[in-house]
Amino acid sequence: MVTASTSRRRTLPFFLLATLIAACSGTSTSDSGGLNDGAPPDQQPAPDVPSAPDLAYPGKGFIVHEWGTDTVVVGSDGSFQPGLHHEEEDLPAFVYDRLEAGSLDGSTSTSVNVKMETPVTYFYAEEPLDAHVQVAFRKGIFTQWYPAVHSFDPPIFAPNTVAGVTTYTDPALDPEFPFGSPVCAERYGALAHSYIEWGTIEILGRDSDVRLPEAPLDRFTWAHARQVGANPLRVAGVPGAMEAPQHERFLFYRGLGNFDLPVRVTAGTGGAISAENTLGEAIGTVFVLNVGASAGAFVAHPEGIASGGTLVERAPSLDGAPPLDEFVEALGASVIDALDATGLYHDEAVAMVNTWKRQWFRTPGVRVLYLAPEAWTDASIPLTIDPTPEDMVRVMMLRVEVLSPEIEAADVGAARRLADPSLADDAARHFDDLGRFAEPRLRRALALLGEPAYGAPLLARIAAGATASAARE
Repeated sequence: MVTASTSRRRTLPFFLLATLIAACSGTSTSDSGGLNDGAPPDQQPAPDVPSAPDLAYPGKGFIVHEWGTDTVVVGSDGSFQPGLHHEEEDLPAFVYDRLEAGSLDGSTSTSVNVKMETPVTYFYAEEPLDAHVQVAFRKGIFTQWYPAVHSFDPPIFAPNTVAGVTTYTDPALDPEFPFGSPVCAERYGALAHSYIEWGTIEILGRDSDVRLPEAPLDRFTWAHARQVGANPLRVAGVPGAMEAPQHERFLFYRGLGNFDLPVRVTAGTGGAISAENTLGEAIGTVFVLNVGASAGAFVAHPEGIASGGTLVERAPSLDGAPPLDEFVEALGASVIDALDATGLYHDEAVAMVNTWKRQWFRTPGVRVLYLAPEAWTDASIPLTIDPTPEDMVRVMMLRVEVLSPEIEAADVGAARRLADPSLADDAARHFDDLGRFAEPRLRRALALLGEPAYGAPLLARIAAGATASAARE
């Protein structure tokens, strides 16, 4: 994956990687048990998380809670914009991922239109127990996870397992991979039908004294997700691979895919927003945000959108809007209230908002946030846990970055300037300053201009390059 910084990221050469059949006969041996490339990461004590006064684990039963987010960029006509493999929140070095998605020339990662981010899964039990956990992604592939998984699919091809392949290669993200047959290409080359399997995890006692891999909060938003009252988890070592057990307070995974979201969002001039519910069930709370460099405004619709209904709204004006810090505080409290109402525990809702508030609330732009129905989440990323929890809550807050006609016009104007050598550098800065959304916005502008050749060099550089957030603190 292309990341926001140059900090170390563990990639699959440090796994027990797939040593697949030499001719790609269709038999997968994708065990990937998390090879440790040296000494274990620095450790830090698990946080002492007090129980929330309400909406907390009742102390009885086996309960699982999960929260996460999907991110998309849509044109004013509602069309999804590809190029969402970039990131602006760097992950700690101990997190596992597939081969760097952006490092492959022409990688199909640039064609993805949905970035599934930070589903984290918490486990609660009054006594220690073991559970077998697997999650599937029907219309995408998992790209990152922690702790180490027992197996994953589609697999990575190891050197010399296929003719012409001399390095670790990801066939799902490499459009030039030399598949031996159409059947093999269909089986291993699709951005779909992915799974990761942790095998058996140990849900430790609630008072267990464990030490977690270091993820300083001043460097990684990862640590916000730890500030909950969930049981700590342990994944046992794998002989010959990951020798030491790994501990965390949740299971983490992330992915890329191409699929429709429950709400189709379009934009008109003057801030007009239309959000159409395409599902046969209601959408949860909806937020419409307008974030500027120093101020922000939002409107909330706690009633959501009825099945088949359409919400017509206008992005609130920034004229007279509250200062950014005041806006962030008010919006954060409103989103936490909405998350509390889903059945998440209060500390989980706070952890989710703290994890994403910089990106959601401080990144300039017009966006729509809404709560997807749990049935949609279950169908998109089915989670299998054995034994079956007595209660499970899964919450996905979907983030739609909206390219209004005014935003598109500004991007088109900048893209036109790429044709003039005296203006090209200034035009390139316009897109570079957009961070992770530079690629989808440049692609949209060039599409509106008819894909002029003068835009290709900048697009190629941005598509393969690292990103930096426009609102990085």
